[in-house]
Amino acid sequence: MNRLRRLDRSRRLRLGILGAVAISLFIPLVARLWYLQIIKETEFIERVQDNTTEEIIERAPRGRILDVNGRILVDNRQSIVVTIDKEEMATVRSSKLDDLFFDLAREISLSGQLTKVAQIEEAYVSERYGPFAKVPVVSDISKELQVYLAEYSYKWPGVGTTVITVRDYPYGTLAAHLLGYVGSLSEDEIGQVQSAEKTYLANDEIGKAGIELFYENALRGTPGRKTVIVDKFNNILEVVEEIPARAGSDVQLTIDIDLQAMAEQYLKDGLDIARQQPTKFEEEGVIIYKAPAGAMVVLNPQDGTVIAMASFPTYDPELFVSGISQDEFDDLIDPGNSLPLLNRVIQGTYPPGSTFKPFTAYAALDTGLIGSRGILGVNSMYLDEGIFTIPTCEGGTCEFQNAGAAAYGEVDLRLALTYSSDTYFYNIATHFDILPGFDLESPQVAAKYFGFGVPSGITLANENGGRIPTPDSRREAYRQNPEAFLTDKWLTGDTLNTSIGQGDVLATPLQIANAYAALINGGTLYAPNIGLRTVNPISGETEVQFGPRVTREIYLPDAFTQPIIDGLAGVTTWRRTDNGLEGTAYSAFLNFPHEDWPVSGKTGTSEKQSLDALIADYALFVGWGPNPDPEYVTVVILEEAGFGGSVAAPIVRRYFEQIAYGIVPRFLSVAEADEAARQLAKELEEPSVEVEAIADSSSIGSGD
Repeated sequence: MNRLRRLDRSRRLRLGILGAVAISLFIPLVARLWYLQIIKETEFIERVQDNTTEEIIERAPRGRILDVNGRILVDNRQSIVVTIDKEEMATVRSSKLDDLFFDLAREISLSGQLTKVAQIEEAYVSERYGPFAKVPVVSDISKELQVYLAEYSYKWPGVGTTVITVRDYPYGTLAAHLLGYVGSLSEDEIGQVQSAEKTYLANDEIGKAGIELFYENALRGTPGRKTVIVDKFNNILEVVEEIPARAGSDVQLTIDIDLQAMAEQYLKDGLDIARQQPTKFEEEGVIIYKAPAGAMVVLNPQDGTVIAMASFPTYDPELFVSGISQDEFDDLIDPGNSLPLLNRVIQGTYPPGSTFKPFTAYAALDTGLIGSRGILGVNSMYLDEGIFTIPTCEGGTCEFQNAGAAAYGEVDLRLALTYSSDTYFYNIATHFDILPGFDLESPQVAAKYFGFGVPSGITLANENGGRIPTPDSRREAYRQNPEAFLTDKWLTGDTLNTSIGQGDVLATPLQIANAYAALINGGTLYAPNIGLRTVNPISGETEVQFGPRVTREIYLPDAFTQPIIDGLAGVTTWRRTDNGLEGTAYSAFLNFPHEDWPVSGKTGTSEKQSLDALIADYALFVGWGPNPDPEYVTVVILEEAGFGGSVAAPIVRRYFEQIAYGIVPRFLSVAEADEAARQLAKELEEPSVEVEAIADSSSIGSGD
């Protein structure tokens, strides 16, 4: 019995000890819970409130631009940029900002990157950046300066650096007008891209001209997005979502960079030669061949693709990479500098002069004015005495003449084109005006068939549509500016001037080339293409292929085409032995390999009107080959340079000759040229094995 009582007391004791231990363990847990929920509640709430969700945008590189053979025309490179944190800089007293900006500008300038205080201030106060933005102020600083600024950051609170991707131009200024450039978003552009598929930030860049502008959506990469939770010290606590950046598509062009380089060089050379012509003295005054500018374009007439496009003067797209100054930009749009930023191939408008005559001829054939019911048959002869008098003319200008009043004798349509007889076409134009059953606007209608008077539809922005004048447009022009015209009436003389591409007729070099392409390919008018395809930058696979785009099919039977084509073939090949008369570009193409690579063409010399002084004529030439199925049609226009046959045609002859002989030089990129120069210097410094062998044998011989 006693034993049982002892066992019971022992059990109760053990249970008591166990309960005490349990209570001793539970009390701290309760106390900790009370501490965390009651005492630390406010602190935890504050800490949670300090954590924020932020979205980080990762910029994506733009796609590259390639030529038809895959050579890189525009690439990307990294640039180190000095930035100012506006939020941190706001803590600096305004009285100290001037000194801080001065010291920063001086330090950057000493590193070799000339920087003005005003440049930094302008970026800092710009309204395009929000109060918490890191504002880019100077680009392309050296790695050494980046390290220095980081090491002595206490001197410039809020100043930091970042690395961005910018455009790089392996071929320098080559094809600048065609490729275009990128620049910071303007205020208007910021509004326009708000709903764009690809996100734009305030300090992003966008295509401003050329291919960069037209193919902006393809070239622009898709920015990456990272949603993160950060604490009040800006430490990332958690990545909620991450979408990587995706580079933009590459855009491959129809341009051949070697043919492009050759076009730019020959255009510049042609202008240099034109300026060397002796000053011309006339009764009205002195004419100086300034030849300040020009343009050249090369198309494939079989599908409308652009092979080369040159405009002079040109510019360096690198100017826009680090942000162009206002003074530099003003120079590029200054008429006194011949507007270097202007792409004359698609934006410059010129009187086409005699290059317009084939389309007046087409109008005469199409309407029957040259034909069985008209004034002449196709093979009928017209006596060109050098001067044409408008029948029944009363008052005003009644006489019109060839250049220099040259008389060509009896000419048919073919010879009229070969010799470029103005009076032949004056005769046609007059009968459009006065002959019953014919319309005086027939030349204008025909010209519009071939694409004159409207933009061609090329895959570049800001194309000029030129001008084809009509009686209606004359009345409207007179209404807007009566001082520029004697009357609002359309006179017979206006029809005559229009027939030879003068008066109020204006066209771009591209429009002229495209019209001739339709004339020589059988009547298909294309909208010219520069883009060949877009390419996935990772896989290299084609994303979008751009094929030929037909604008219009023109009624062009052989009966119309043949006499025109024959006459234009004579421009470069015809010379009569009995009287010495020859095609207007015969001398320019003398000894050209016509047997293997036949070339046709048309010269033009157009007048430029000026109230201030006499201005030299504009020189034009259109050429194509090899016939009968030409692969190239090219137009050259030289401003204030003289006769087309003398200065413009030789450029095309030289260009086609390189192609005909298969000796188009390969144009080196800047990096390739530098490497070639280094290799040459190395070879000059180190004697060759042959030289060393000669030296050794000489020393042995002298020893004997």
